[in-house]
Amino acid sequence: MSDRHQPTVDGTAVATSDAEPSRRRTTIRIAIRVVVLVAALTIAGFVLAGIFDDLDIDQITAALGRLSDAEWIALTMGWVIWIGAQGLQTGSLVTDLPARRGVLAFLGPTAIASVIPGPSDLPVRYSMSQSWGASPEDAATAVAASGLFSVGSQLVLPAFAGVVIIATGVQVDGFLTVIVVATLVLAVVITLAAVTLGSESRTRRVADRLDTVWQWGLRVLRRPPSDEGLGDVVTRQRARSFDYLADKWLGTTGATALAAGTKCALLIMALRFVGIPEDALGWSAIFAVFALVAGLTVIPITPGSAGVAELALVGMLAPIAGNEYVNEVAAGVLLYRLMTWILVSPAGLFALGLWRQSLRRATT
Repeated sequence: MSDRHQPTVDGTAVATSDAEPSRRRTTIRIAIRVVVLVAALTIAGFVLAGIFDDLDIDQITAALGRLSDAEWIALTMGWVIWIGAQGLQTGSLVTDLPARRGVLAFLGPTAIASVIPGPSDLPVRYSMSQSWGASPEDAATAVAASGLFSVGSQLVLPAFAGVVIIATGVQVDGFLTVIVVATLVLAVVITLAAVTLGSESRTRRVADRLDTVWQWGLRVLRRPPSDEGLGDVVTRQRARSFDYLADKWLGTTGATALAAGTKCALLIMALRFVGIPEDALGWSAIFAVFALVAGLTVIPITPGSAGVAELALVGMLAPIAGNEYVNEVAAGVLLYRLMTWILVSPAGLFALGLWRQSLRRATT
């Protein structure tokens, strides 16, 4: 029996003799996730219909049908810029990786994560970085840093939202309170994380205390127990990351900000194009909702935050715009989710195909 290993769909390595059962398990998991996705979207639709009596699918469809060719072109160009910014962020973390490959390294793993929640994209992103010349250590550090910047930006955004609302004087019953509470909670989390990581001794102490939880998590995931304590692992990774990111963090920070800005711009464009005027829903309120939802969906409860994102966006934007615009808000949110979630899946599968084709050419 051969002991050779090959990657499965989700990037894990299994023996060739176990390939068929592994593929079957992966297929079953994906099917379950698709069912969860459809159920989450259906539940979100029923909840929104129960909250907003004026919600009408025919009016939502009509609002989407009124988009002009010029507006579709503008949205497409905005989507391309957003994808390019994401590629810049991903590419900036791998030494000498061009932006075009950064785009592939963003789209492919993101398409997988949109169907399979959790860290399902990390093995693919790691394999991509290695195939383009990164060492195993650099590839692992780049993948970890990419997740850190992405999650960090989602946690920081609500704090900016609170500042924007206070500065622009947006007053909405209950909304500002939610923003302020979320901002304070996230500010405490970010501050504690920064203080902990700022010192090697503090990092080790916190990690040592979490070692029991980490070992329990490995058992739950049916992974072999680690020979090292979590303190040793985290401290070593901290030192390696700080050294690796010394000349990269500034560019990555800029690319991360650009990606978040262009994604928010897509939401603003989508809402404007379906007919919501500035005086009903200003850019500051849209940004605040966008930022808060980014913080709420930092942990993907469902694939691609399906149902959760739609419920949160419509549920917060519609009361601000007024009930007379509830169908336009729903149409704009659907358009935004089409651009930033649904379209990423086929584009990501195409990116994975290009990557695998380049690997085959390199071995022939």
